[in-house]
Amino acid sequence: MKIKLALAAFLVLGIAVLGYAYARGYPPFTSQFVQTCEMAIQERLAVPSTYQRIGLGDSRRTITWDEFFAEPERAVSASTRRSMMQAARHPPVQYVALIDYQAQDSIGAIIRERASCTFNSLDGSDAPTRTFWVKIDGERNLEWAARQPNAATLHRRLLKNL
Repeated sequence: MKIKLALAAFLVLGIAVLGYAYARGYPPFTSQFVQTCEMAIQERLAVPSTYQRIGLGDSRRTITWDEFFAEPERAVSASTRRSMMQAARHPPVQYVALIDYQAQDSIGAIIRERASCTFNSLDGSDAPTRTFWVKIDGERNLEWAARQPNAATLHRRLLKNL
């Protein structure tokens, strides 16, 4: 009888903890896509160790092949397109994550931002593990780094993570 009561209490407590974590924007099981997005965001921060996620909303939607091949990195010949489309088991998918976070800037002030992270997947099963493939607010980190005043330093730092 005591064991059943203890198991029931443990189960109720576990569900409460997971529900609280999810409601506060910390889903108990973060997807590979969101983890990669968070790494990409941290690569842009002056003090990456101060990154803290505040909220998260993620989704995925089916996109057309034209949308998939619209990215410059995916520019391939027509024959390669046809072979990729024939080999795919499903239509392409776009992952989107809206991540609210806070961190310190270079002078120590706390900043709160929202980043929109996207990745176009060939069939929905190839979530990125490298930050090169995700776009934060419409651009990849190497493109972002090129616009910064300290572009050379940032570019070297980003190339280490490829």
